[in-house]
Amino acid sequence: MKMSEEIPHKIIDHIRFEVLSPQMIRRISVVEVQTADTYDESGMPVTSGLMDGRLGTLEPRQRCQTCGNTAVRCPGHFGHIELATPVIHVEFAGVIYDLLRSTCRSCGHILLSSEAIEKYKRKIEHYKETLGRVPDELYKIIMKEAEKSRECPHCGFPHNKIRFEKPTTFYEYTEEGVEKLTPSIIREWLERIPDDDLVLFGIDPTAMRPEWMVLE
Repeated sequence: MKMSEEIPHKIIDHIRFEVLSPQMIRRISVVEVQTADTYDESGMPVTSGLMDGRLGTLEPRQRCQTCGNTAVRCPGHFGHIELATPVIHVEFAGVIYDLLRSTCRSCGHILLSSEAIEKYKRKIEHYKETLGRVPDELYKIIMKEAEKSRECPHCGFPHNKIRFEKPTTFYEYTEEGVEKLTPSIIREWLERIPDDDLVLFGIDPTAMRPEWMVLE
C-alpha cells in the first residue's frame, strides 16, 4: 500500500452491553468444570478440573487443547460450572430489588394499569424520537408509581412489601409473616415478567432477560 493511500475506517455508532444467557454461557464454554481438583498424582491437569487443558496452558512449551497455541499466544478460554442451586449475581441485586417491588409475583406484569402503561410507553417513544435517549428520571418515576400498588391491576394478586438486605438477601412481608425469597423463587418471579413490560424499566429484552441475573 502506498503511503498516500487513505486507510478506510469506520465510525462507531454506539456500543451496547448485554448480559449473557445461560444458553450462551454454555455455548461459549469449552469445558464444564466438575471437580475442584487441579493436578493428578503424575502432575497432569485433571480432566474437567480447574486446570483442564482446554482452558489454556501455563507451561512454556505446552500447547492449549482448545486453540493449539503455547502459553505466549493462548488467550485462555471460558469454562463453566453448573450450580446445584441458583445464585443471585451480586452486581444486579439492586436491579432485582427494583423489579420485585414493581411487578406482580403471580403474573409478572408491572403494577400499573393498562392506561398508565400506554401513557408511559408513549413518553418513552417521545424521548427516543426527540432526544435519542430516555432520561433515567422517567424510569424512576415509573417504578415509584408501580411500587405504590398493593394489588396487581391485571390479576388481582396482592402485592406485599419487599425488603432487601445486602448483599443478596430478599424478604417478602405476607399475612402469614416474613418469607425469605430464595434465588429459585426470585428467578421464577423474574421469568414471568413480559418483554413488553421490561421496556418500562429501561431493559432491552433483546439484550437481556432479568432472570439471567440469577446465575445457574
